[in-house]
Amino acid sequence: MSILFTQHWDLIPGAESEYAQFITDRYIPETAEKGFHPVGGYYVEVGFGPKIVAVYAAESLGRLTEVVETSRFRELTLALKSLVYNYVSGVYAPTGNVKHEEYSIQKGVWKFNQYYDLKPGMKKEYADFIINEHIPAMKKLDYLEVTGGWNVLFGGFSEIIAEFTFKDPIDIGRLLNNEDFRKVTLKLRSELVINYKSRILRCTERFDEARWFRL
Repeated sequence: MSILFTQHWDLIPGAESEYAQFITDRYIPETAEKGFHPVGGYYVEVGFGPKIVAVYAAESLGRLTEVVETSRFRELTLALKSLVYNYVSGVYAPTGNVKHEEYSIQKGVWKFNQYYDLKPGMKKEYADFIINEHIPAMKKLDYLEVTGGWNVLFGGFSEIIAEFTFKDPIDIGRLLNNEDFRKVTLKLRSELVINYKSRILRCTERFDEARWFRL
């Protein structure tokens, strides 16, 4: 089971050259050395929040905690923050409703993610809805992958994230116009959750090499 660690930020105008060198020379090599596995570099095309997203996986919450508590990690994060603004980080655990295997690197993909908080007292109703209605409706659509459901443990923007993966951004438009998707989303928003938001993210260049941060 993978635990995800994300960092979100916007690049300070005029710092592009220094930022590029920092990412290549320090950020990518040092985060890899610490036991994180890069599983995504994204740019937010549509939606809220900082525009650049780095996603790493750790084998457990304990391993992640060991890494982020080190002085070297704090120094690396402070160096990053000197070049960016709107910095936000988050830690996520899988809900268990979708995938149980390790979260692996995904290249050349697009994401449509839903973010929300549960209404008080709706935990059981929400779980039943996701298992019996939401996931089955989405799995009928052959142009998307129901990649994961995530509980936000620390930070982030919401309590829960639903993650869908696409090979072609045109298919995100197909999803948004799909009648089944509209019905389950209407029920989700009207009966079960609050503070609903969504984003469309584009995978950046190959982030397993020292280039993923280029937009």
